[in-house]
Amino acid sequence: MVENSPILKEIQDFLSEPEFFSSLDNHFGLFVGRLAKKYSLTTALAGALVSRTTGEGNICLDLKEYAGKPLPFNSRRQGMAAFVCPDLAAWTEQLLESGVASQNDGDTPLVLAGSGRLYLTRYRQYENSIIRFIRHRANSTYRDHDYSSLHKDLKKLFKPLPGKQTDWQQIAVISAVSRSFCVISGGPGTGKTSTVAKILALLISQNRNNSDLRILLAAPTGKAASRLQQAIAESGLVQTGSEPLQVATLHRMLGSVPNSPYFRHNAENPLVADIIVIDEASMVDLPLMAKLMQAIPASTRLILLGDRHQLASVQPGSVLADICPTEIMSSFSHDFQQHISELTDSSFEPDFTTEKTTTSCSLEDSFVELVHSYRFGPDSSIAKLSKAVKNGDGDGAFDLLLRSEDESTAWSDIPGPSELGKALQNSPMVEQFRAMQQAPDPDSCFSLLDNFRLLCGLRQGPFGVERVNYILEQLFAQQVSAGFTQLNPDLPACSKTSLLIRPVMVTRNDYNLQLFNGDVGIIMPDPAGRQSERVFFREKPGMLRNIALPLLPAHETVFAMTVHKSQGSEFDRLVLILPDQDSPLLTRELLYTAITRAREKVEIWGRKKIFIAAVKRRIKRTSGLAEGLWGESN
Repeated sequence: MVENSPILKEIQDFLSEPEFFSSLDNHFGLFVGRLAKKYSLTTALAGALVSRTTGEGNICLDLKEYAGKPLPFNSRRQGMAAFVCPDLAAWTEQLLESGVASQNDGDTPLVLAGSGRLYLTRYRQYENSIIRFIRHRANSTYRDHDYSSLHKDLKKLFKPLPGKQTDWQQIAVISAVSRSFCVISGGPGTGKTSTVAKILALLISQNRNNSDLRILLAAPTGKAASRLQQAIAESGLVQTGSEPLQVATLHRMLGSVPNSPYFRHNAENPLVADIIVIDEASMVDLPLMAKLMQAIPASTRLILLGDRHQLASVQPGSVLADICPTEIMSSFSHDFQQHISELTDSSFEPDFTTEKTTTSCSLEDSFVELVHSYRFGPDSSIAKLSKAVKNGDGDGAFDLLLRSEDESTAWSDIPGPSELGKALQNSPMVEQFRAMQQAPDPDSCFSLLDNFRLLCGLRQGPFGVERVNYILEQLFAQQVSAGFTQLNPDLPACSKTSLLIRPVMVTRNDYNLQLFNGDVGIIMPDPAGRQSERVFFREKPGMLRNIALPLLPAHETVFAMTVHKSQGSEFDRLVLILPDQDSPLLTRELLYTAITRAREKVEIWGRKKIFIAAVKRRIKRTSGLAEGLWGESN
């Protein structure tokens, strides 16, 4: 093909639409076009659209979204005829004939699957490997158990609930112990970590080998890993010898290879473990989940914990939500229901019935949802608000914010951009950060930081996290400077310096320092020399380490943080700041995630119309995981 041919110029014109296609989309579309047997606009366009949709967090492009329709940016192409995409049948035929796409598998850059899903080949491979893993591992192992011993251990761990309540924690334990793969989903305070402590205690007790079980625990972020380790330790149930269980970040457990997407542990060099537990699984993206599963030996048990209603990962995929459709959660086969009844000495009667219930052991038996919150009572305003948001009831959720019965939820109209600084300065909840500037030691700072946090719906803009952090840094720097001058009025002007105590979050892994993306530290004066600064990190309660400030890897201030960055954390109180203009990034999953970070109180600043619109908007990421596991009906 001649590089200056008319068809190439037309393609370049189409793909050079900066408000629709990024530079990467443009170049990938042209690359796909050059690989085609016959250069065509529809082939190059499909490549650019796949790149674009993957960049938005989807696993694949649903061609039906564009087939037979005009492109969204046609109206801006002045003097040019409107372009209508081919219908689905014609488009898929053109892609297959071009040689750049194959059906289901192949060594082409693109893969077609299902009814019009177009993938980058590696994402189709990731998706297939996850489907194969779950289907292979979600098999029953309970016939190998000593029923008498298992029954006795369950009696020790669980007391009968009053009435006919279903003890979903006990059922989750039975599922995890009975199967090679198990997913336990649940909202805030439903006892996911205490449940996994009971699972580990039971598996250790049931271990017939003389050697200790090899247990690996991990979470996507340092904060989530720290919380899991603390919960396991506080349970007092898991006894593994002289050394307590250690929880690592997922990247640390797999062994990240610097400056590459690969890990030391993979299919050729698997992890050495009998049991692997991953907390906050909703944060794990598709490529990382696939690489984790590839690194798990055939004899190893995998348990995933998470909340399927939370925000999906920042990177492509929403694995936990995809593999846990509502229709199959806690929907068990008759065989497994009988197994539960035998172990609990009671007839298991689910709180609901489903047409999907099967006779023999099935895939559904590996998925359990915890529904009873031990943190909030059913009448708690936070519980009611999170439920209304999760169900998409915007008007009901807003009404709950205005009429909180226990003052655990509150609403404030967002001020104008120029008044935001004043509103932050006058907010009683921001007093925690002001108090931090007088904190005597790092432990006190961390305690204050855990008590309260500001969350923002967006990163940029007049109400985004970047501007909020800037405002607060300026505010507290002035406060510290004024306080220092008042305490030392006789010092020369050049000596009147002050050091701001500032919380930061690491944004890039540093394997030499063992600091990882998501780790939170505090920059504060060095106790040994108040005019210099150190960065303190809390390894676990009562244990700190510090490094010199120049050694700190890439980081950002986190007086305020995005809702995405808050996942895996909990705070006593929080303020969520929403923008005064609507954005497609504002969704019910984002609001639900923010609200459920609070233990005691959540206050939302925003506009009523935008809040209600966000509650009604859902994240919809295109993938074939649900169909691959459960069939087209899901």
